[in-house]
Amino acid sequence: MTRSSSPPSRGDVQVDSLADVRAFTLSDEEVAQLLAEQFECTFCWTNRAGDPVALTEAFIHAEGAIWLCAEESRVRVKAIMRDPRSCVVISSMGTSMGHSKSVSFKGISEVVRDRERILWFLAEIARRYDPHDEQAQQAHARAADHPGRVVIKFVPTVRTNAFDGHQARRRRAD
Repeated sequence: MTRSSSPPSRGDVQVDSLADVRAFTLSDEEVAQLLAEQFECTFCWTNRAGDPVALTEAFIHAEGAIWLCAEESRVRVKAIMRDPRSCVVISSMGTSMGHSKSVSFKGISEVVRDRERILWFLAEIARRYDPHDEQAQQAHARAADHPGRVVIKFVPTVRTNAFDGHQARRRRAD
């Protein structure tokens, strides 16, 4: 995976305006923390006409990929089979990191129909939703497991943004 541009380091920027926010980036460690803590993202693709479309859904970050699920009949599944280029945006809202932090990636999506991978995803996402309730996890995974379920494997190719709004506010206040 590459980054779309190299922002200036955090310490060498005098901020008089927020017109250029390249210096306010999340570190690689902060991006890793965000990917570990958050479990909802905005998944973006294009429809047949080339128009952008997006929705918010649950995800798991594992093995260098962002994993999501859907029904095979959903338009996003058909769309990424036609054109696998896609985008994921992840916000820090609801995590221990607070608000105003985000990361976005361009990448390639693949529809995965492997039964073991689907069961793995359903169990992992159920654990994320109900980390202390094994019965709820099992019920969640059971309810979501049915014919037509697929997993989407999004492999990031470019990190397009890793913004830290807290830095911008702190720097601006100085």
